[in-house]
Order: sequence, then structure tokens, then C-alpha cells
Amino acid sequence: MLEKTMYWIRIGDQGDYQPVDDLDTVIENLNEWRVGEVTGWVESGIGVGLETTTSHGYDFISLFWGDDKANLIRPLDAEERAAVEAGVTEGEKIEE
Repeated sequence: MLEKTMYWIRIGDQGDYQPVDDLDTVIENLNEWRVGEVTGWVESGIGVGLETTTSHGYDFISLFWGDDKANLIRPLDAEERAAVEAGVTEGEKIEE
């Protein structure tokens, strides 16, 4: 029997993993949560995901393709990353 696979998102290191079935919904959720624009990608010992203007360092956003138990199958590929970078635009206004 094949396991169900999906995207998983977690904001910061204290949140719960949230399952998401498609990339459009991932982008919609990130915009609703006002995470800000993507500033980089994380693929290291601290995890797999992205950094934004409001979530960075150890409080980055976990985002990956995983099984039904949130076990990592793979990070986002180049096409998925480009879609996230283009689609995630909402964030808190940073005072200068």
C-alpha cells in the first residue's frame, strides 16, 4: 500500500506541523499567516524549509514534501521553490 504524501508546513520551532495537499494552498496559507517575502532556503542540520522577512534563523518555516506522519521525503524542488518565491508576498510592514 502506498503512503499518502503531502506538503508539510511549520512556522518556527515551537509550532505544529500542518499538512497541505497542494502548492497553491501552501502559498495561500503562507500569505494568510503574513510571513513576508522569501529571503532564503534552509537545507541543513536545523531542518528543511525557507526563511522570510519575519521568520529566520531557528525560527524559519519548515516546508517539505513528506509522508502522512510528517517524515521528510524531499525538500521542494527548483520549480516549487520558484512558485513559492513568486507567490509569497504578504508580510508585516517593516518600519524604517
